[in-house]
Amino acid sequence: MQRFAWSLLLLVSAASLDAGEPIPSTTHELRESTPAPLTEGGIVLTFDDRNFDGWMQALPLLDEFGAKATFFISGKIDAVAIDAIQKLQAYGHAIGSHSVNHLKAVEYFEENSAETFMRREITPQLSEFQAANVTAVSFAYPMSRNNAATDEALSKVFRHLRTGKSIAANERLCEQDAFFVPAAKIGDHGCLHGKGIDFAPTRPDRTYEQIDGAFDRAAKNNEIIVLYAHRIAESGNGNFITPEALTRILQSAQQRGLRFYTFNDLP
Repeated sequence: MQRFAWSLLLLVSAASLDAGEPIPSTTHELRESTPAPLTEGGIVLTFDDRNFDGWMQALPLLDEFGAKATFFISGKIDAVAIDAIQKLQAYGHAIGSHSVNHLKAVEYFEENSAETFMRREITPQLSEFQAANVTAVSFAYPMSRNNAATDEALSKVFRHLRTGKSIAANERLCEQDAFFVPAAKIGDHGCLHGKGIDFAPTRPDRTYEQIDGAFDRAAKNNEIIVLYAHRIAESGNGNFITPEALTRILQSAQQRGLRFYTFNDLP
């Protein structure tokens, strides 16, 4: 309750600066009904930005494997975004915040202030989520730019945060403890490190061997690992994972009996 009180106060203060009137916290409903502790290892599959077309096309594929994902949306929650959100939610997927302008939080905090970042990047989007009847209880850092100061500020609003972490080409993913959290302790970790899977399996840190090894560890130890990607497409510019690679990853998880969790499922 104390954490919610802080988040409500922060949102009300920021909204008052922008619009003159407070807005209700979009996190109230799920904060008041925090999910039960988890016991089984699994995968938290996430996708970022506004890649709606590819996400829509991949819905049957995700559904085939019973895979539920979290989609972190950036920008305005306009009619296009709302239409996509409704379709994603109809398939059982969760929605998270990815900020309004996709700014680097660390640099913005240092050059301006935490309060200005919240007022510019977080409160407007949460207000639009609220208007669209969407509850966003998680936030993904744009470009994985976070530190202790950003975590402290954003943890007052969101139940969980997601950042990213790289590994060297000669390192084994299954040996990197930062990516693995015991299922029973996931509620103690406000900010989770995600492993990128765009361009899998063509890069050394995200070959199928690397991913399979990570899934073996998660299954053996009842741990949870977070994965993130952006577009789902056969080719193109920017970050993307192909349907073929995504299928292979989903199959690997299914074969090991790993559950698919959304950020909304995490206590």
